[in-house]
Amino acid sequence: MTGLKPPALLFALFLFIFSGPAWAGSTRSAAGNDSLSSEAAQPDRAAADSLAAPARQIVIQARRTSGAIQVDGVLDDPAWSEALPYCDYFFQQEPLDRAPSSEKTEIRILQDLKNIYVGVQCYESDPRKIFATVKKRDGSFLNDDALELLIDTFHDLRNSYAFGTNPFGVQVDAIISDEGNHINKNWDCIWHCKSKVNERGWALEMAIPFKSLKYKPGESLVWGLNITREIKHSKEVTYLVPIPRGLGHNGKFKGSLFAELRGIQPPPPGLNLEVQPYLTAGKTWSYQTDEFKSSTEGGLDLRYHITPQLAADFSYQTDFAQAESEQEVVNLTRFNINLPEKREFFLESAGLFNFGSSIAAGGTVVGAREQSEFKLFESRTIGIREGRRIPLFGGAKLAGRLGRLSLGAMNIQSKETRLDQSTVEPSANYTAIRLKRDFGTNSNIGLMLLNKQSSGADYSRALGADAFFAFTPELIVNGSLAKSFVPGIHDRDWAGDLGAILNKDWIDFSLRYTQVDSLFNPEMGFVRRGNLRSTDGTLALTKWINNGYLKSVSMINDIQYQTDNHNTLLYRENRLDFQFTLKSEDFFSYSIHRLYEFLPGDDYIRDIQIGRGGYIGHHQHLTFRSYKARRSAGSISYRWGDLLDGKTSTFTLSNITQITNSLNLDLSYSHETLNLRNGTIDANTLAGRWTYSFTTDLFAKYYLQWNDADHRLASNFLIDYIYRPRCHFYLVFNENRDTLLQLGSRKMKDRLILLKLTYLWSV
Repeated sequence: MTGLKPPALLFALFLFIFSGPAWAGSTRSAAGNDSLSSEAAQPDRAAADSLAAPARQIVIQARRTSGAIQVDGVLDDPAWSEALPYCDYFFQQEPLDRAPSSEKTEIRILQDLKNIYVGVQCYESDPRKIFATVKKRDGSFLNDDALELLIDTFHDLRNSYAFGTNPFGVQVDAIISDEGNHINKNWDCIWHCKSKVNERGWALEMAIPFKSLKYKPGESLVWGLNITREIKHSKEVTYLVPIPRGLGHNGKFKGSLFAELRGIQPPPPGLNLEVQPYLTAGKTWSYQTDEFKSSTEGGLDLRYHITPQLAADFSYQTDFAQAESEQEVVNLTRFNINLPEKREFFLESAGLFNFGSSIAAGGTVVGAREQSEFKLFESRTIGIREGRRIPLFGGAKLAGRLGRLSLGAMNIQSKETRLDQSTVEPSANYTAIRLKRDFGTNSNIGLMLLNKQSSGADYSRALGADAFFAFTPELIVNGSLAKSFVPGIHDRDWAGDLGAILNKDWIDFSLRYTQVDSLFNPEMGFVRRGNLRSTDGTLALTKWINNGYLKSVSMINDIQYQTDNHNTLLYRENRLDFQFTLKSEDFFSYSIHRLYEFLPGDDYIRDIQIGRGGYIGHHQHLTFRSYKARRSAGSISYRWGDLLDGKTSTFTLSNITQITNSLNLDLSYSHETLNLRNGTIDANTLAGRWTYSFTTDLFAKYYLQWNDADHRLASNFLIDYIYRPRCHFYLVFNENRDTLLQLGSRKMKDRLILLKLTYLWSV
């Protein structure tokens, strides 16, 4: 065969694009009516540097008010006239690096003895172009015009609270830890927000109670502040402060780049006690065992803020009544998979209990792999065994800060539970202790101690140390070392990793080494694969075009090299990925993977045996993803090639459609085929989610999932009414069917109907 093969052709094309001259195109200027020439647009970094003010020069002053503010999305309360407004252009990160945004944003911040008030007018030259689809609280508004407030209440340059909204006034909150290395989106706090579209664009008002935050004491404080505003019709991602494009979207969490919010005068500490009881009543039908039972359960969580920085939590009969079903995951690999935590008691301060680089190492690097080989602490191991619930008596937790020291301590007691006719899970006590000490501009070191104790002779313990060094916002080095302690095992029980991340201009680089001994087994953690030494490296080059057709192109080279602890090569993969983002924000990628995999002994994927030996192969991957800020958007991908002693292919298709302002439809389908020497698997997964939002406080959702690999058809119907902040009324109906059973009632595996009520009492 003559000529260039597709990867070589793409590589040559990329080199031509990357080294070629800037192509002419027009882009709106900050004033909205001028066009930037190619000379102004292409060396946008140099041009933007002259336009962008350093973050330390951006100061927003908070002022006290005694006037009343009604949070309704209309900035007409007389008290707003007392605020010192900040009205200027934000700084783009996309499409033009640190150039002024196309629209102005006006910010006003006030406070009284109870709340911080934020009023924002988002100017739009044509309000008809404002785009929003999400009304559900804590829904993902990444596709909408949106505004997100980041507040660093300790001014420690590393942690912050996030409060976001869109033109519908939806409320989304999160806790950001270690510059975005851990993002707790499931955190839920009391605050108020309303938004409204007006003749100048759209406006919003927020009221955030001081008692919902942890912060340093003092008479007049300086907090860190950043604000994100997304303008969908012009495809702009903008920030209050200039965030270099090389840092990616996680650059907005870099506290050292934040502006300053001055003049915050917090109230003197009060009792600050929260009591949140819950009550559930339901009925369960288990058709396979002919068990039918009704149950009523109750319990409570209690939180007491010892200081504005430190809180104690207590839980009795810890709430397990998860309202929303788990998403179906078909595991056609030889390794464990990790599912997210959703229980409220474990979500508060979850970032503090995050250890080492157990988050996605290199998550800020374009195209980096998002997986970890081990997690020293995984809260889903508490009270859950092989997918079955283990009831908990309750527990206690202490979490917060003492100066530059962050500390967390948790103790949980489970009940003895019969899992089946022959298996009894004994009562166990779980303890987790975490310490972190900040130093330097934005670095820390930490310790973690874990203990699971069923009896005097039956225990599992682990001890670990980790460190995070942020030498600059662009350069990070982190690592960890851990050891497990299990009766009868005294060696080969260590794990650790060391890595570096560099985000700079047009180049992204990450390198990480991980080692997991064969007998490392923390029962309160997660190990994807033991007896492993893994080296992962990613190099990404990005060229920003910003002409009439292309926004950017990227080339990513990723190498993964894994051996066992005797240096026997187990796995080697080299990925070359070409990514193209169009001016329309539609996205296309093509990648080719060359790999080698060695099995030291016979292994299985499900019930298919794979013989010992080395396997060489390659596969390719095509992906297209349309711009999400449309009424209907979707993605399609196809992966095909070799796998061990056979072939594999995976086809996925997804679509999100906004049928009306209140009704959204989310569909996804995947088909995965394994044609191996000793067997074949065809796995289909189909899911549909219909969400109807009556208001931002009341929504109904129906979720249907079909998975023929596990012969499972599951449905979940949910009504969630937030009648007061953090006070919910749920109606849940779940049903699971086995598609292999005979037709009729025996096709049903189980069914559940549940009413759940939570109430928050706060003083």
